[in-house]
Amino acid sequence: MQLWQDGLVALLAAIGLASLMWAAVKAVLYAKPEQRQGVVALIPAQGDGDALEQQVHALERLRYEQGLFGLILLVDCGLSEEGKKLAKLLVKEDRWVSLCQKDEIADYFSGTHSFS
Repeated sequence: MQLWQDGLVALLAAIGLASLMWAAVKAVLYAKPEQRQGVVALIPAQGDGDALEQQVHALERLRYEQGLFGLILLVDCGLSEEGKKLAKLLVKEDRWVSLCQKDEIADYFSGTHSFS
């Protein structure tokens, strides 16, 4: 009986140690770098924007965890009124999300439009 208890304690100690080591490695490997201000994620938004919210939130998580880009740009490629309402709500949620028309995309890259 004592051998079984010692084995269980050793197993739990090993799991705890492995968890601490993983936390340390994760902190080093996934350290949050500065967000790259010049890198933009483009999402062509159409119709009612069925998957638009999921796409934006997935990119927001990626931006938070990896810092790969600064701005998420929603491009109106034929949004309905319902889709436009959804896109405007997403823009209000996060200052790093913007909505534009197709002909305004170049303004975001030429510097004539602000990123915030």
